[in-house]
Order: sequence, then structure tokens, then C-alpha cells
Amino acid sequence: MADESGPSGTAIPPITAHHLAELVQAGHHGASDALDNHPPPQSALPSQTELTLLSRVVELFGAIRQQAAAALNALHADISSRRESFTQERYEGRVRSIEASMRALLNRHGGELEQRVYDALKAKREYEYFNYTHRRTADPKIDKWQFILLFLIVPLAIESLLNGNFFAEASEFGLVGGAATAVIISALNIALGFLTGLWPARYCQHVRASHLFWALPVYVAMIILIVMFNLTVGHYREMLIATPDARSLQVIPRMLADPLGITELKSAALVLIGCIVAFAAAVKGYSAFGTYPGHGAAYKRWRQRWSEVEDERRRLDVELLPELETIRSQIGGFTEDCARERGRLQASKAEADQARDLYMARLAQLRSAKDAALMQYREANLRVRTDLPPAYFSQALNVAEIDQPVPLPEHGAVKALIEDFERQLANMPALVEAKLRDRLALVRGLDLAGEIERLKTRASEAGRDAFEQDEAARRQINAEFAAMPR
Repeated sequence: MADESGPSGTAIPPITAHHLAELVQAGHHGASDALDNHPPPQSALPSQTELTLLSRVVELFGAIRQQAAAALNALHADISSRRESFTQERYEGRVRSIEASMRALLNRHGGELEQRVYDALKAKREYEYFNYTHRRTADPKIDKWQFILLFLIVPLAIESLLNGNFFAEASEFGLVGGAATAVIISALNIALGFLTGLWPARYCQHVRASHLFWALPVYVAMIILIVMFNLTVGHYREMLIATPDARSLQVIPRMLADPLGITELKSAALVLIGCIVAFAAAVKGYSAFGTYPGHGAAYKRWRQRWSEVEDERRRLDVELLPELETIRSQIGGFTEDCARERGRLQASKAEADQARDLYMARLAQLRSAKDAALMQYREANLRVRTDLPPAYFSQALNVAEIDQPVPLPEHGAVKALIEDFERQLANMPALVEAKLRDRLALVRGLDLAGEIERLKTRASEAGRDAFEQDEAARRQINAEFAAMPR
């Protein structure tokens, strides 16, 4: 016990009979008092040495009591602070935080879907306006790029094989040289034909007659160019057969001098095949992106915007539900926190009992030391004195706080606080859920899938409402502009 300290940091002296006896010199003073037969036989009051011993015992008791009270008060303050962090208000605040996170997640995803719906309706409005202004009554047929590419590659391969056989007879490199020439000619034929159908052929039927001033001449010029190009190819083959050393630049003057001067059947077949392939490519270019300029782009933009709406709806089903489940699962952590705090309270209860037991053990030790030190004083006094001892020597000198100790009120306060906190932890989740039952319907996750469906419905309606408001504002502006005096 020599290393025990008081609440102020001062060391508490050893509480033993030898320590107390040495502290007041019980044996020495007992013998010296006996020389004068003091205390007298008729005395009922303790001697000065005994009073000094009792005073010292009371001081030690005060230090022990103060140290035990300080330890229990510190434990009480710690439990109170921990209880404060688990109050119903803070618990409810954590629930509100989770609910706010879920609502923010729903609002963010709902805003994205709302914008997708708005963009889709706007694209549809623009598409319908395009149909009205350009007098379109049906949706365009747009081919996929893979199909367009396949359609262009197949004629390229077929014409290259046919033309390669024709040019093999005129090329010094045989079939290899003829195939290389045929591939280049076929590619030019397909490119010219596809461009003719894609560009001037479609603009020739434009609702605005002004486009005919450039589209029709360009259309006729492209047809003439394709025919002249294939006639040039036919003359080029015949020139190579007649004079293998002839240069390609010499074929143009020959073709211009006599365009139809092709004598061999294979050369004529070469011209015919080239024109047919160019015509097929022109047909595909005319219909690949819609037969009317801009019609296919407007239709594709509308369908793409609507496809984005459907993709967003599917994404909500795939991504939003796991995110909501993750946030909602945090509500289960409250029960775990309560259970963990109850475990800490058990440790606090054991600590409080340990402080009480230590206090009672010190009191018992102090009581034994007091009685032993008094016995040493009286035995020394009895050995020396010649008169009768006082009557109270046969009785013990009691100190009420030590000989009849009462339970520590601080320990009772800590135990009461722990029991009340345990009841609160046991009942808190049910109380809070009952109090917030209406507000926690989503957090408790009874129907997250249904909430997502309602979110999609609300977002779609909000997108439509926003679009209708913009349409009403636009019509109002147009009406006011039309009503202005000119």
C-alpha cells in the first residue's frame, strides 16, 4: 500500500499497525504515561496519544474516501459522456443523415432521368417539326453501318474479279496486274455512285425548290462523269491490248475523240459492269441514311434520345438498388453499436465494483491497524503503571466511518447510471423506430424496388412537365410576336 496515491497526487502512508504505532510512538507514550498512572483509573476520556492516533486514522480515512470518490466520479463522468453520444436525439440525427443520403441519391438519379426524358421529348418535337416543314409522312429507313459496308464490299469484290479477268489479257503482269487495276477502278466506281445517290440525288426532291438549281446540274454532271469514267476504262483496256507500252494519259484524248469507239466485247462489258456497279452504289447511297436530306439524322437523333431514356431506366434498376441497399444497411450498425456499448458498460460496472472493493479493503486494513496500534499503547501502559487501568481500556475505541462503514454513494450513483443506460440501450432502437415509423419507411427498406419504380415514374412526369412548360412559353412568345403591329 506504500505506492498508493491520493486524488491530489500525494502518497498515502502505509496503513499498518506498525506504521500507525511508529507515527504516534504508541509504545513509548504508553509507557511514559504509565509512569504517572495516566490516564487515571476514573478517566472516561482517551489519552492525548489515543486522540492523536484516532485523529490520524480519520485523516487516512479521508484520503482513502476521497481517492475512492474521485475514481468513481471519473467513471461516472465517462459513462455520462458515452451516454450523451447515444442519446435519442443523436441517434435520430444519424437516421436523418442516412435518410438524407438516400434521398440525395434518389434525387440525383431522378434528375438524370428527368433530363433524359426532356431531351427525348425535345428531339421528338424537332423531328415532328421537320416532318411538317419538309412534308414527310413516314419514318425513314436507316441502314446499319455494318450492312452499308457489306453492301459496298460485295460489289467491289465481284467487279474486281470480273474486271481483273478482263485486264489480265492487257497487263504485262498478268492476273496480278489486272486485279490491282480492277480494284482501283471498282473503288472509284462505287465511291462516285455512292456520292451521287447520297448528295445530289436526294437534294433533287427537296421541298425547297432552290436546291434544284444546284442539285440537278450536279446530279446530271455526276451521271455523265460516271459514264465517261467507265468509257475511259474501256478505251484504256483496248489501248493496252493494241500498244502495251502506251501511257494512261493518252487514253483521255482517244476517248474524247470517239467516246463510243469500243470495238471489243470484253471492253464493252467492262463499261457496262462499271455503270451497273455505280448505279447499285448510287441506290444504296440514296437510301442508306434516308431518302430525304436531314430526315434520317433527325429521326436518328430522336430514337437515340429515347434509347438513352430506356438505358437510364435500366441503369437505375442495375445500379441504384445496390447503392440504396448499401446505405440502408448502415441502420443495422446502430443495434451493433448498442450491443458494443453494453459490453463496455459491463467493463465499467466491474471497474466500479473493483473501486468499491478496494475502498472496503482499505477500510478493513485501516480498522485493523487502528485496533492494533491502540492495543500496543495500552499494553505498554499496563506493563508500567502501578494503579488500576481506566475502565475504557477494556473496550475498543470506535470511529463510526471506519467501524460501521456505509456504502459509497458514488458507487450507487454509478451503478444506477449504468443500469439506466443499459435499459436505454436495450429500448432505444425500438423507441426510435416507433417514433420515426412513417419517416423511416424507405430507410427500413420495406420496398426499395417499388421506390425505384416510383422514382422513375416521378422523373418521367417531371421531364414531361418541364417540356410542356417550355412549349407553352415558346407558343406564348410566338403569339406575342405574331400580334405585334408591323
